[in-house]
Amino acid sequence: MSTDLRPSDFPFGWRGLTLNRHRTAAGAYDRTYEKNTMRVDTFDYSRVQVRDQREPLNVATGGVLGDATEAFRYLSLTGSLVAPTGSELEDMISTFLAAFDIEEAILASPSTNGIFALTFTCTTDIATYTPYQVEKFLARPAGYPVIRERRSSGLSVPFAVELVCEDPRRYRNTATSVTLNGSAWSATAANWNAAVGRLVYPTVTITATGAGANNFTLSNGSKSLVLDLTALVNNDVVVVDMARGTIKKNGAHAASLRTSAVDTFWGIPAGGATVSASNTTNVTSAVLAYSQARA
Repeated sequence: MSTDLRPSDFPFGWRGLTLNRHRTAAGAYDRTYEKNTMRVDTFDYSRVQVRDQREPLNVATGGVLGDATEAFRYLSLTGSLVAPTGSELEDMISTFLAAFDIEEAILASPSTNGIFALTFTCTTDIATYTPYQVEKFLARPAGYPVIRERRSSGLSVPFAVELVCEDPRRYRNTATSVTLNGSAWSATAANWNAAVGRLVYPTVTITATGAGANNFTLSNGSKSLVLDLTALVNNDVVVVDMARGTIKKNGAHAASLRTSAVDTFWGIPAGGATVSASNTTNVTSAVLAYSQARA
């Protein structure tokens, strides 16, 4: 079902704060809050820092381009704070400044260096995802927010805030889980479609009832990660982080379990993949957890 609604027509969420609360989760206008809201006018997520390797030609025009990777993504929101009274407006300003304060964000989550989810809603006509999806960027404030106090501004003030993401991907807010077990050791791992999706990496949790095979294999159809599980005992848990290329057994690093090449950690490509586990002796299940992402 096509619609003309854009992300700025839906609520945004940040550290317990709701922006655009004059809009419902379905994008309808809610007059209850039209004079008591943090109104988002623009949302720009296009700025991405790129790290690339390049070499200019010696004493000639041009150069040789090498691999390039995306590094940091910057998010920019502008709008206005609107309140029914002057005192409520001043309190709203303080609430807004505290929520987007970089030091407060780090204090609130030191383990992630102040990274939180900025949630927003975007419409789509893509089958199974229509009419809209709640999505997120994982970000922290890039600097101090700007509140522009102007003469005769009445009971509203404009704002501008910038966030930075160490992971540039745009994720679905709802996580995806795929379970491989005795009922089916092969399953589809969805990831939008081939036209808009982005490669993402799952975390795989393997539980066992005893010694496994020396060639337990996890595959996404193009790459296979092979683990030696012969030293496992009942209730052992092995966690494979495909993004970081790490393997832990009962919480302790256990890189020695991997017997395949170092480049056999794999992800879920755009459009999804058929994932499977084989040589599953004494393995109860292998559960994939990840968030789908699109461009």
